[in-house]
Amino acid sequence: MMKKLLTIMLLSCVPYLNYCQEVSDLELKALFTAVIVENMDTSIVWYSKILGFEVLNKIDMMEERGFKQSNLKKGETLLELIELSRAVNPQEAIPDYNSKTRLQGFFKIGFRVINFQSWMDHFNNSKIDFYGGIVNDPISGKQMVIITDPDGNRIQIFEK
Repeated sequence: MMKKLLTIMLLSCVPYLNYCQEVSDLELKALFTAVIVENMDTSIVWYSKILGFEVLNKIDMMEERGFKQSNLKKGETLLELIELSRAVNPQEAIPDYNSKTRLQGFFKIGFRVINFQSWMDHFNNSKIDFYGGIVNDPISGKQMVIITDPDGNRIQIFEK
């Protein structure tokens, strides 16, 4: 009886295992990241000057839709900036909001860089805001740091 039960249980898992294998074989490559910003022009200047993105296009305010949008690119990395007329600033909307408050959803974006120290020099010369300091990964031995854009969005830079 136990042998039959185990056989039935095993056979019932086969379709699920096949499905998992099929999904893991499907190609999935990141296409773009979208960031909601408070001021489109300020963010375009920051992402261009600090991270080297170029502006592909910019759509001005559309009253009926209530947004501005700009698409930027650096290499194969695409970034969409969105300024919404009805966006909420968490610091204003959440009572007792502080640096330890976390919102559900996306937390940060990460980039891998070849010359970490050159990027650090650039960030320091540009007087950008850091979220903490440089961290050395004990496993890889590589360095990483988190910077913030004008809206406080976290951007993690990883040494390659």
